[in-house]
Amino acid sequence: MKKILHFLFVASTMFITSTVCAQSIDGVVAGLKKGDAVQVVSNANGNFSLAILDKKNTYSKDQAQQIIKDFFGKNSVKGFDVKHKGSSPSGQYAIGTLVTSGGNYRVNIFMKKEGGREVIKELRFQLIE
Repeated sequence: MKKILHFLFVASTMFITSTVCAQSIDGVVAGLKKGDAVQVVSNANGNFSLAILDKKNTYSKDQAQQIIKDFFGKNSVKGFDVKHKGSSPSGQYAIGTLVTSGGNYRVNIFMKKEGGREVIKELRFQLIE
C-alpha cells in the first residue's frame, strides 16, 4: 500500500510540475497575443535580456515591461502564432510570429528553471523583411 501511495504522489507531483512549467511559457504567449506587456513579463524574475530590433540589453522586469509596452503602443498587435515550441534540460523555448500594424516580427522566448519555476531569460523581437 505504501508503494502505491508513494507512486501516486510522485506521479501527481510530476504532472503538476509539468503543468506549471507549461503555464509559464503559455502566459508569455498569451500576453503576446493580446499585446499585454504586463502579462508578457509576469514570469520574469529579476533581470533578463530583451532585444527589440537592434536595441539589446539586460533590463529589470519593470524596465522591460515599459519598453515592451512602448513597442506595443507603436505597433498595435494583431496576433501571435507559435511556430515552434520545445524544451531542453535547462528550460523551455518558443519561436513565433508577432503580427502588428508595423510589420511582422519573429519572436524568440527563452525560459529557464529558477527557484522551482520557469522564468524569462531572453526575449527577442526581430523584424521579418
